Amino acid sequence: MNREIVLGLLFSWVQVFSGWSFGAPHENDYGSKMSEIKVTNAWTPALPPTAEVSAGYFTIINKGTEKLTIVNVASPAYGDVEIHETIVDREITRMSRLSEIDINPKEKILFAPGGKHLMLSDPHFPYKNLSGFIVTLTFSNGVKHHFSMDIKQRKNEPARPVNPHAEHFINN
Repeated sequence: MNREIVLGLLFSWVQVFSGWSFGAPHENDYGSKMSEIKVTNAWTPALPPTAEVSAGYFTIINKGTEKLTIVNVASPAYGDVEIHETIVDREITRMSRLSEIDINPKEKILFAPGGKHLMLSDPHFPYKNLSGFIVTLTFSNGVKHHFSMDIKQRKNEPARPVNPHAEHFINN
């Protein structure tokens, strides 16, 4: 079997069984700490098979009474996962890597395009064979929270010019 088929089958199997192992609240050494963390609307855009980098978006809520700090993010679907933030400084947009993120009690943090996001690189799967994958957040207190990130197919969107002033240069 070729590598793409094997990886596709492996990640399809992980996806099917992840509902059993990751879908319900986890009991671990940290007891109820898992139930203090809620992740919703986790998604990443579908990309061409040759893409080496993507971004992941979601909302995380600290339902507990203590501050939580994300210190690591990982996924078996990617060789490298980092937390980044898009920053605009004097009309120059750049990304900055964040080594950790604090989430205060009852706080909700949005990971969205143009703001905080996961930088996903070195994919270990063929995009065409998967509808989602597992992401693991590790907190400074040792708690690990697993959630599923959906791969969202984009609707046909008109191409946008790279230069925002490009329409000024179109000959009529």
